[in-house]
Amino acid sequence: MAEDITHDCFLSLIKKPENFIPSRASLRTYLFSAARNLWLKQLRHLGRESAMDELAEDQFIADYKEPLHSLLDDELALKVKDAVSSLPPLQREALVLFEYEGLTLVEIATTVGADIGAVKGRLHRARERLRNALQPYLNTSREIVTLEKA
Repeated sequence: MAEDITHDCFLSLIKKPENFIPSRASLRTYLFSAARNLWLKQLRHLGRESAMDELAEDQFIADYKEPLHSLLDDELALKVKDAVSSLPPLQREALVLFEYEGLTLVEIATTVGADIGAVKGRLHRARERLRNALQPYLNTSREIVTLEKA
């Protein structure tokens, strides 16, 4: 689905380049908006309100190769993924675009068609929810602790 959306996004830019107005937003923001709109259209077509495709996960490769560290990294990665997946769709969208895609607040606001204050609020609430959900895995010095200690 992601490949189809990417293909359609660039195809629409090639077919109707006049839809991109540089004075309104950067090309990057325009492409994110177009991809988001195509994705939402696809979800409506499938009859789903929200979805998060299972992406091929790149395994985190730590500098250390000890089995316990590897196990803890995998466990924490799963807990973070679950916590992000459990966020309400608008909060998850703001968090992913800001933290993982590196968009600015202005770019996110333009992409999702909301004002910057709404995006800031969504991002703040998403971070608070994540902080609360992941609190058992963090100690006061912000180090990872095991489930047995949590």
